[in-house]
Amino acid sequence: MKRIILCMTILISQLLLTAEAQAVNYKDKDTTAARLSVEFRRLYIDGNEKKLNAKAQELLDYIKSQPEFDHHLYYSTLIDVVSFDMNNGHYYRAMQKARKLVAEMKEKQHTEEYYNASYLMAIIYWYRNNIPIASKYFDQAIKEVPKENKIDLASIYTDYANMMTDEDPKKAMELVNKALEQSGANSYRLTYALTMKGVIAFAQRDGTTVLNCYREYLDLKSKNKPDQICDMYEKHLTLAAQTVNGYAAEAMEESNKDLDNTDRYAIQLSICDYIGDKAKAYEILKKLTKEEEMLNNLIMEDDINEMNSDLQVVEAKRELGRNWIIFLVVLIVLSMIIIACLIVIAVSRRHSLQRMRQHNAELTVAKIRAQESDRMKSIFIRQVSHEIRTPLNIITGFTQVLNTPDYEPSEEDRKDMMKRISENTEQITLIVNELLEMSEMESMTVIELSDETTVSDLCQKAIAASNIEPTPPVDFKLQNEVPDTCPIKTNTTSVVKILKNLLQNAVKFTNEGHITLKVSHDESKGQISFAVIDTGIGIPEEARERIFERFEKVDSFKEGIGLGLCVSRALARRMGGDVILEGTGSHGSTFVLTIPVA
Repeated sequence: MKRIILCMTILISQLLLTAEAQAVNYKDKDTTAARLSVEFRRLYIDGNEKKLNAKAQELLDYIKSQPEFDHHLYYSTLIDVVSFDMNNGHYYRAMQKARKLVAEMKEKQHTEEYYNASYLMAIIYWYRNNIPIASKYFDQAIKEVPKENKIDLASIYTDYANMMTDEDPKKAMELVNKALEQSGANSYRLTYALTMKGVIAFAQRDGTTVLNCYREYLDLKSKNKPDQICDMYEKHLTLAAQTVNGYAAEAMEESNKDLDNTDRYAIQLSICDYIGDKAKAYEILKKLTKEEEMLNNLIMEDDINEMNSDLQVVEAKRELGRNWIIFLVVLIVLSMIIIACLIVIAVSRRHSLQRMRQHNAELTVAKIRAQESDRMKSIFIRQVSHEIRTPLNIITGFTQVLNTPDYEPSEEDRKDMMKRISENTEQITLIVNELLEMSEMESMTVIELSDETTVSDLCQKAIAASNIEPTPPVDFKLQNEVPDTCPIKTNTTSVVKILKNLLQNAVKFTNEGHITLKVSHDESKGQISFAVIDTGIGIPEEARERIFERFEKVDSFKEGIGLGLCVSRALARRMGGDVILEGTGSHGSTFVLTIPVA
């Protein structure tokens, strides 16, 4: 989220330039359209929401009344209205309007305008820090934009690169290079892409590229008028070039001028990272995290306010739907309370670590722990907010459909909607249960091994809990080499929970082949091994240990918040055993649970 404010500024400036250009184009064709467009643009700049919406409706009504419907001016006006809402902090309202805009385009089959809607949706999801969905819409906009429209294509590539700077710098560099190819001789788009490339190169510690971009930018600036130059990232590129040239201290001092807190901390963090000042970087990272938390809280607050307003309208129109609305509000509030409690716990733990560091001679180790705590908090907010927000949006959507006065769904459709609402409610419950299990597990030090059972019984209970069925093209096998005549003492609940997690992971990532649960007894080591072998997608070598950390996932598009393997390993070690990844590759993985036996 480090550059979202700038992203919005760029989008809005582009929309205003488009509005001005439209007004000029209409001077010779339609004086009324030109006048309304200019008046609408002035109200946009003044920020008068009530008058702007009234003028927008006047312009839209006029366009509809004409014999030749100008869909380009019509949709551009609607996009301006959405951007105005975003610029004034009404993110939820902007999302709702954007979705209606997309639906209207598709209904009227104005395919040549699809890319503008996809581009707008990408910006909205980026602003809400939903990078996977934003990436999807950016890719869609690139496919939809006419190839001859290289100027808009350059803008899309550049904003896409802007978003990916922190997520995937390598991809960001590829995107910004495509933007430069499409910019051609357009100095405004060219300078925007060029400064963005310099910022990305600085994040990659590529000093040579930073200086080359800086020189090219200055050359273009000297040859063109100010209104033909995009100087949005001039400050960032200048500070990067100063740092590369060995003037990091001066760059740090200069960064305190003319930048908001988020941008200032972001560029200072990049400077510290470039020169290797980890201590200073840690202090700046804490400030930057705090700023991002404040922005997330504002977005959440707006979401809740707008949702409550929608719920009140629905309640007034549809009294029979009150029970569902109350349920949804309670669910949202409870979710927010749970998230807030977990954040308070995380912050409290971090404060405890800070107090311990004052009495700990190993300052380096303490610093690493604090940085890891910050990283976990950021991952937690991103993972949990995404996993909860998606089912909540589904529940909201279907609830609104069911409560629409003019819509009478068939019984089959109604049952399907109710089923989807129930499934997504269960999904939120599962996420909350995982978090509670993690919290409960952290309070335990040793698990008592007092249950006398057999390996066969453990396997059957785990299989039943996992709901595994041998359905093609995936086959399930159980290979138990331990006879039932050898009873063991262990903790049945913990072992079944671990095997359930491992089996469900195997099912999630295996599309064909087989899943095998193999059990063996190593008498020399006094332990029993449960091996879950699958023929799924495998795990990259660099992620072998990382997948056992909290909130880490191999595939970010799969359901879940990344706690299963972490909880499983922790439970196993508290019983005196372990969970390891024994073998992996592109054709499957093998997870092994070992537990001690008396």
